[in-house]
Amino acid sequence: MKTTINRMKLFKIITGLLLLMATPGGVKAQQLSSIPGAFVDVGIGASIAAYGYAGTASSRGATALNWNPAGIYPEEGPEATFSFVDQLEIVEYGYFSLSVPLWENRNAFALSAQVSGDESLLEESVSVGYAHRFGFVWMGVSGSYRRAVYGKNALRADDYVIFTPDEVTAGLDRQVSGTASGFGLDAGIQLLLTDGVVFGVTARNMAAPIAWSSWSAARPGTKEYSESIPLEVAMGIQYRLSDKLAGSIEWVPEIKAGSISRIGIGAAFNPVTILAIRAGRLILQDGFDNDINTFGFGLKTPPSMDLRLRADYAFITGNIARTQQVSLVIGL
Repeated sequence: MKTTINRMKLFKIITGLLLLMATPGGVKAQQLSSIPGAFVDVGIGASIAAYGYAGTASSRGATALNWNPAGIYPEEGPEATFSFVDQLEIVEYGYFSLSVPLWENRNAFALSAQVSGDESLLEESVSVGYAHRFGFVWMGVSGSYRRAVYGKNALRADDYVIFTPDEVTAGLDRQVSGTASGFGLDAGIQLLLTDGVVFGVTARNMAAPIAWSSWSAARPGTKEYSESIPLEVAMGIQYRLSDKLAGSIEWVPEIKAGSISRIGIGAAFNPVTILAIRAGRLILQDGFDNDINTFGFGLKTPPSMDLRLRADYAFITGNIARTQQVSLVIGL
């Protein structure tokens, strides 16, 4: 009884602090990116994407480094995951992560690498994370290095036959090219309130400076400026009703004017041990009817096999275009 009371007290304290953080005045130093398409977190990991993107409390193992560093401990041993994302049928992402348990099964280390885009905007990032368990509390932290190169796409004058040669030349001279690089710091916590209930919190981009350099033929010289990727706080609860049924809900509040508050809701059903069916909905609280529906499934090898292998697929639909994700998790 005493342990349960202590857990509930800690849960209330953390929730109260998060509500204070959700007020706009708490992050005045953060700035919105001048290039909204740069360094966007699209939520990689098919199992969580199909789950309504509600991964703060439900993510485990190698995939968790992208959602909550507190969840990177792989419960069944070391594992690696490979993911491919076709985001809005426009941008493709490749992702790899590795998670390894450390001494006494109370610590874990993870690393990941991600690449996306093409010559017009190519982004790369590497991350490392560490998690430690204190009783019923997992705490984790991760750091990342980000790099982008843009404006390298080859444009030719004969691609624009409706314009005069002088107009085409003037337009090509104004094409902006450049690079960007920076760092990111995330932290998270997962509270194992009961055997079936997990409460999770992630603070993304607590420190995320980015330095930009750009140039064009029309404006000689290099232009440089710095900014920060906006802070984002996500909190969620996962509830496992039985071995066959689980649900999760996640809330990302609006911290800075211009950001969008959202709620992710997901459910998973395991009719048999080797199959999981997932569905969810991401509710964007921006005043428009553009919520996102998610669906997917996962297949894994039965426990009787020595090989640990799981394949996940997610299909995401919205008003703009569809997104698909495929992930493969391999036990090492």
